[in-house]
Amino acid sequence: MDNLIRVYDRNMKKLAYLNNAYDISYELSLNELWYAEFTMPADDPKVQYCQPFYYVEIYDGKERIELFRIMPSTLTRNTKGDIVYQCEHVLATLLDDVLFQYHQIGNIGIGTTQVLRYILDKQLDKRWQLGTCEFDRRFEYKWENENLLAALFSVPKTFNDCYRWEFDTTGTTWRIHLKRLPTQFKADITYKKNMTEVQKIVDPTTIVTRLYCLGYGEGDNQLGIESVNNGIPYLESNGATTTWGIKSSILVDRRFESPETLKAYGQTLLDELKHPYKSYSARAVDLYRKSPEKYEKFFPGDIVRIIDKEDGITEDLPIVKVSKKDLTGNPGDIEIEIANKSRDISGSMSELQSRARINEVYAQGATNQLIVPYSDNADANNPAVMRVYIPDTMARINKLVLNYQLEPFRAYSKAIGGGGANVSSTSSGGASSQTSGSGGGSTSGASSSSTTSSGGGDSTTARDGDWQVGLSNGSTRYGGIHRHSSYEHNHSIGESGSTGYNSSTIENNGEHIHFLPTHTHNINIPSHRHDMSHTHNISSHTHTVTIPSHQHSINIPSHIHDLEFGIHQGTTADSVIIKIDGAIIPQTEQGQDIDIVSYLSADSGGKINRNSWHEIEIIPNKMSRVVANVFMQIFTNSRGGVDK
Repeated sequence: MDNLIRVYDRNMKKLAYLNNAYDISYELSLNELWYAEFTMPADDPKVQYCQPFYYVEIYDGKERIELFRIMPSTLTRNTKGDIVYQCEHVLATLLDDVLFQYHQIGNIGIGTTQVLRYILDKQLDKRWQLGTCEFDRRFEYKWENENLLAALFSVPKTFNDCYRWEFDTTGTTWRIHLKRLPTQFKADITYKKNMTEVQKIVDPTTIVTRLYCLGYGEGDNQLGIESVNNGIPYLESNGATTTWGIKSSILVDRRFESPETLKAYGQTLLDELKHPYKSYSARAVDLYRKSPEKYEKFFPGDIVRIIDKEDGITEDLPIVKVSKKDLTGNPGDIEIEIANKSRDISGSMSELQSRARINEVYAQGATNQLIVPYSDNADANNPAVMRVYIPDTMARINKLVLNYQLEPFRAYSKAIGGGGANVSSTSSGGASSQTSGSGGGSTSGASSSSTTSSGGGDSTTARDGDWQVGLSNGSTRYGGIHRHSSYEHNHSIGESGSTGYNSSTIENNGEHIHFLPTHTHNINIPSHRHDMSHTHNISSHTHTVTIPSHQHSINIPSHIHDLEFGIHQGTTADSVIIKIDGAIIPQTEQGQDIDIVSYLSADSGGKINRNSWHEIEIIPNKMSRVVANVFMQIFTNSRGGVDK
């Protein structure tokens, strides 16, 4: 049976066929939510299955249109009595889930496919999955307290190519596809062939040829596109300005925090707004329903050629809306809207957000002023180091000013306590020392020395044996060689004694021997003293002293020094070197306000590094006290952190 509506519960369990449904209609819009409507007799027992959020399949003849869910219903009591059910496409189930608080994804390394999957992954009940995505862009997206459908529809809004959302809800898992619009026309609508009526609308009131783009923030801190548009705050369509003149307008969309994404979105809008709105509303005959094998089906996004020879109209334009008012009473009557752009470039977003009670609650920020103080001693080897944190929530730096003063080095005591210590000093070798004089020296004088004895002293000498004297070439009284012999005797001192006896022999030739009988010699030395005077003479000479390798050990016992407290000042530096994130800045003078914004480390795009500490080093040429302050004026958004 044609046009038969099937009803399913929320678990997609089939409940009933609505045989008595009538006044069935649908409206399919390009890249917007689709709607359908049907009426049931109030007394039909199957109305019990038509509950809110239950699903219905709408058919146009035997052609399945799509899967919808039941939303509001209107009961009208009259002589007949009926209930009108309004339905929306099941894509609206994405309205049931939200991106709570702040979410950010995209930019370098993250393409469109990953962004779409990120959104769909936030479903509590994962009904929808991503199918085909024919785009791969690297835009950055940020949402805050947004429903998933609004976030999903916002992804391709920045594309400068035409696109179309397509769906497949025939299985248990629903799939959504993002595809490019076809460029070749698929069917034609010709007056007196399949077109019964045509209405052409040209509205130049929406023309814009110069578009100023503003994003996140406010006042001087509001995001613009100057940084990515050669310093120019607006986009301009040169071809359109020569035709229509300069028509300026301002785009303000605080969702955008990236100038690249803001510019791309602005360019997409300008490409639509630079031409007057032109549309054709045609009432036609749906020949596809009568002969599907011969005629093409009209579907949103398809390119059709509209031909009206009498008015000279021949244009290829996309279908932006297809609708039928009564599938049961007049199934061949179809209304088609063809336009060069959507009448409302924002689509149905405002309606969806209103229904979900979400009204662009994007958090804004505020300007903050703060001072980072610093004071400490420093020298050439130990610089004064200040660290300044730039958060990732910072939208813009208005000012970052450094001011410093040099003061005398400051100490707060003169002594410190300590204990004993053992100290050893060592030498690698000995040492020698030599002294010399220019000459000798002499000293003279008298001195005396005395020896005493109790009674003087005797001396005795003794001799055993012969005493012989030999003479050569000498003569005595007898002439010639002779020998003297003596008797054995001894000499003693202080005692008596005798010598032995020896005979005396006289040799011939004048030689002779004297023999002395044994005898003693007694010598008595009385007590006496020797006195002398003398002189010492010292000749020129040198002294050499050699000291071998050695060490000295010093033991210092444990002890304490009392502290003398006070403020004691030392030297003051004459000059300093200042480094910002490791880079030396040009020479400055103390007391001068130094704008250091341009010296902070930045990424490849020239944007100051966020979520990082920036280091300021002040290096004096000698010991000195450094007193410095950094004044910051920054604009931050209201994200980050937790409530405690």
